[in-house]
Amino acid sequence: MSNESRSIFPGIKARKPQYVLGTENGTRRTSNVTEEKIRDAIDDIEDNVAVYLEKCVPVVLVRHAEAYSIDYFKDCSIAVCLRVKGYLFRMWRSDVYCDEAADIMCTFFRTASLPDMTDWHCQKIYSEDEEKDADKLTVDNEDFRYFSCADVIGALENIIEGKSRSMLYCFAKDNGGYVEIRRCDKDTGPEQAYKVEYVRWTEQTPIGYRGKMSDFRLLRSWLWDLIDVDGLPEPIAGWEQFDVNNHFERLMFRFLDEEKDER
Repeated sequence: MSNESRSIFPGIKARKPQYVLGTENGTRRTSNVTEEKIRDAIDDIEDNVAVYLEKCVPVVLVRHAEAYSIDYFKDCSIAVCLRVKGYLFRMWRSDVYCDEAADIMCTFFRTASLPDMTDWHCQKIYSEDEEKDADKLTVDNEDFRYFSCADVIGALENIIEGKSRSMLYCFAKDNGGYVEIRRCDKDTGPEQAYKVEYVRWTEQTPIGYRGKMSDFRLLRSWLWDLIDVDGLPEPIAGWEQFDVNNHFERLMFRFLDEEKDER
């Protein structure tokens, strides 16, 4: 694996990182992190079982995607943990021994850089435990923690009126999911069109749908049914069903491709 990495936060931000170092057995968890402590924890991986280096301010990759931790395990596997649209998944690789793992973590600590993950595997997405019972709303990449059903509909109205470009509504009912709606300003058709992506996290295989529509009345009614009634609405006729896990894999590899182009 290449030792090249990408510096996300250069300069003063990279010189003043804020991290937490922890181990699986709970004997150590500290925000007073040094490279020496990272290497010592990894050298003691047999006793520690796992070592976690968490970044308090996650590394932004692409829209709605960020990396917040690098984890190393007793079985010699390493993982970069990511949060995408409020849900967690990770890029992982096996057969990484202590010296290499320590180098990866120390580079992450020094420069907020991620390793080259071109040949790594994307692990199944799962819901973020601490977010299970919390709905979330993001409008034009600005997060709102406190909002009502009317605010969600208001966000859609702002998109329809051209005051906003996009919204992301993550819901927790049943197994949870999200809806992303984006305004297609470049659409040359007679009516304004909107791109919609709808994902439901089921206990088995997550289900995803996407479509492009211009009937804002139908879209408003569909979104209102989602946020105001028990149960989840069916996707609108004509929407395309897609492989959710593959979709998130391609999102991650899109970042990797952009990373290669910059080198």
